[in-house]
Amino acid sequence: MKHEPAPLWTIALLAMALAGPALAVDGVLEINQACAVNTGCFSGDGAGLPVTITAAGSYRLTSNLTVPDENTDGIVVSANDISIDLNGFSIIGPVTCSGAPLTCSHASGTGSGLERTSLIISGTWVKNGSISGMGLYGVHLGDQAEVTNVGVRWNRVHGIVVGPGSTVSDSTVRSNGNYGINISVGSTVSDNTVHSNGNHGFFISAGSTISGNSAYNNGGDGMFAFGGSTISGNSTYINGGVGIHNTDGSTISGNTTRVNGGDGIYTGSGSTVSGNTAYSNGGDGIRVGFGSTISGNTVRLNVGYGLKIAGSDSAYSENVISNNTAGTVNGTGVQLGQNACNGDTTCP
Repeated sequence: MKHEPAPLWTIALLAMALAGPALAVDGVLEINQACAVNTGCFSGDGAGLPVTITAAGSYRLTSNLTVPDENTDGIVVSANDISIDLNGFSIIGPVTCSGAPLTCSHASGTGSGLERTSLIISGTWVKNGSISGMGLYGVHLGDQAEVTNVGVRWNRVHGIVVGPGSTVSDSTVRSNGNYGINISVGSTVSDNTVHSNGNHGFFISAGSTISGNSAYNNGGDGMFAFGGSTISGNSTYINGGVGIHNTDGSTISGNTTRVNGGDGIYTGSGSTVSGNTAYSNGGDGIRVGFGSTISGNTVRLNVGYGLKIAGSDSAYSENVISNNTAGTVNGTGVQLGQNACNGDTTCP
C-alpha cells in the first residue's frame, strides 16, 4: 500500500510540539501572557499564573504579565542563579495607592510581582522593567539578589524586599503602602529614587553601603539604617520623619537633608558625621550619641538645635552652625576648634 507523505504543515506542527520551550536566538527562555495563561512557558511551569521558574538560567519577558487578583504572584523563583530581564515590560496587579497619608485600594493580599519560594533561594537578578499593583510586595527575593533599573509602585506593603548581600540600584520606587526599599545586612543600595511611600523610604539592615540615593515625601524617615553602615552622597527631603536615621557605629558623609519633619540626621553612638548639609528640618539639624565625631558640616535654619550631642566624649570641629531656632549646640561634647556658630568662632 502506497503512503502519501505527510503535509508540510503537519510536520511543522509536530516539530514545534517536540521542541519544548521557546528559546530566543541567544538561548534565553521567554515569558509572556499567552504562554503563562494557556500552556505554561517552559518545563516545570504549568498553565496559569504565576509563572514558575524551576531551573537556573536566563529568562526574558516578551509581553506584559497581568495578574488576575491581589492574591496571585506574577513570577515565582524556586532555583538559585536566575536572571530575569523584564525587557521594558511590566508585571501588573490590581492595587493602586494614593493620597496623604497613603491609602491602597486593597486592604489585604498575598501576591507579589517577583517572589521566591523559600529563604534559601539566592542569586536572582532582575532588571529593566516595572512592577505595580501587587497585593503584598513588588519584589521579594532572597540572598545575593540584584535589582537594577526597575520601577516599582502601588504595591500594598513594601516595594522591594531582598535578603543579605544584595544590591538594589538605579531604580525608582514610589507610592507603596509601607517601605519603599527593605534590604537586609551587608547590602549595597545606590542611585535609587524612592518617594511617596507610606512609611520609610529606605529600611536597611546593618553593615550596608548606601550611596547616591534620593528619598523624599515618604511618610516615615527618608532613610532608616542600622549600625555599621556607610551612608554617603544621599539627598533626603520633605519626609515625615528623620531625614537620615541611623542606630550607631556608622559613617555618614556628604549627604544633604532638608525640610524633613524630624531631625535632619540622627545617629547613635560611635559614628562619624562629616561634610553633610542639614537645613530647615523640623527637629535638630544633627543629633549624635556617645563617642561620635562631627566635623565639616553645614547646619542651619532647623527648628531644634543645630547640633545636639548626647555624650560628653563626642567631639566636633569645623562645623558652620547658624540660625537654628533652639540654639547652636546642645550637650557637653568636646569642641576641637574651627567651628562657627552664628558667625562667632566661639561655639558653646
